[in-house]
Amino acid sequence: MDVVKGYKRPSHGLFRFIPDAWVPYAELMRLDRQSGFWAFYWHYLIGLGFAINIAPFSSDMDLPTLAILAGYLGLWTTVFRGITCTWNDNLDQDFDRQVARCRVRPIPRGAVTTLQAHFFTAAQMAAGACILYPCGNRALAHAGVDGLFLFIYPLLKRCTDFPQVELGFGLSYAIFLVTAIVGKDPFAPLLDPSTGLSERVSKVVASPVAQSAAYLYAAGIVWSVIFDTIYAHQDYVDDLKAGVKGLAVRLGRKGTKPALYVMTVVQVCCLVRAGRLAGFGMPYYSISCGGAAVLLAWMIWVVKLEDGSSCAWAFGRGSGYVGASVSTGLFAEFWFRKHGF
Repeated sequence: MDVVKGYKRPSHGLFRFIPDAWVPYAELMRLDRQSGFWAFYWHYLIGLGFAINIAPFSSDMDLPTLAILAGYLGLWTTVFRGITCTWNDNLDQDFDRQVARCRVRPIPRGAVTTLQAHFFTAAQMAAGACILYPCGNRALAHAGVDGLFLFIYPLLKRCTDFPQVELGFGLSYAIFLVTAIVGKDPFAPLLDPSTGLSERVSKVVASPVAQSAAYLYAAGIVWSVIFDTIYAHQDYVDDLKAGVKGLAVRLGRKGTKPALYVMTVVQVCCLVRAGRLAGFGMPYYSISCGGAAVLLAWMIWVVKLEDGSSCAWAFGRGSGYVGASVSTGLFAEFWFRKHGF
């Protein structure tokens, strides 16, 4: 593998111990790149913070249980991200060979064949199903919908300028999966066999909790579009040559930042609306909404779209500040309400 020009075997973390034959598969799961893990995981933490706050309030939830749930979701995130990244790399291998940053990935460099990658995707799907199985059929169903969104994502790079929007559908859908795991699925009335379909849909549409979840979901979609559009600017020149579509190419260097500022306003408005419908208080508004607004505006202001390392920083640490702010506000809201402040 080291003979491939530009490739260097990862030597940190897990890669210090695993056999060389396992390295390409660990790379397909992106175990060498933790920024992508957090791009997925923040949505699960936000979903967890939301789920424990909505009615009925989870007053019996203690810190050890929250920590166990967060760890469980971290395990699921690792496998689920591995599934989607392996699938994405398999479908994008021809594009990746034309992009400097991507041509040393396992499939383009020949360390893993197309068929091996498909088998590895299937094996990860089986592992993911085993992880979620104890949570019941609703969680598995939501995971299936989420996976469908993310499986479609690489295909859209070929036919639309808005694949980041569809990626947001998948990443932010974690909110509904977590609410199902906690037992507060806002879509639960849709599965009630005692009533007709129209009545079930009406119940969901009229539910303030479901409406709040929808606004939080929309906020997550917009946030995903923001950070993935910045991330795509790393490959802007190569994407133009390869014919890869996306918002970075559509908006260009000059049009991206103004568009992202507009998206920031939309995201914060959705967060505020989600809080009002759920009856949240000051900790949520000040930390989740206010913090996200300030941090997003700052991140967009300082990122240099022509600099790949700056774009990588915004995708990783910069976006992480926003995720930490939103999730911290939700957990602070829970703590204040639980202890009567």
